[in-house]
Amino acid sequence: MRVEILANGKQRRHWTADDRTMIVAEASAAGAKVSVVARKHGLSPGQIFAWRREARAKDLGAPAAPGLVPVHVAAPEPTATPQQPTPEEPPRSARPVATKKGLIEIDVGGGRRLRVDADVDADALGRVLDVLERR
Repeated sequence: MRVEILANGKQRRHWTADDRTMIVAEASAAGAKVSVVARKHGLSPGQIFAWRREARAKDLGAPAAPGLVPVHVAAPEPTATPQQPTPEEPPRSARPVATKKGLIEIDVGGGRRLRVDADVDADALGRVLDVLERR
């Protein structure tokens, strides 16, 4: 049985920051058990877990040291010369690109396009197409 007498009427022991760091490191070592380390130093396991949380919080609160990452800039790849659009076809950049899944683009002529997605009401779309066809 281990007995510890605290002198000067102190109710608690005060651990230095170095002692805390050493005990947390010992308890965090591979294969170490917190309960065994706590018993060895006369602590409760909960105290070691609290010190571990404090250490983690200090590490997270500290700004990260700036680091350098090597960068390699590749030479641009040669591109083919773009084909000229035919006169009746608008330039490629003027055409909207369908990016939404289920998006349908309908060319109704005269440079007009109708874009609808998969959730379109088929009856309403039919009525719109009928009106456009009559024009």
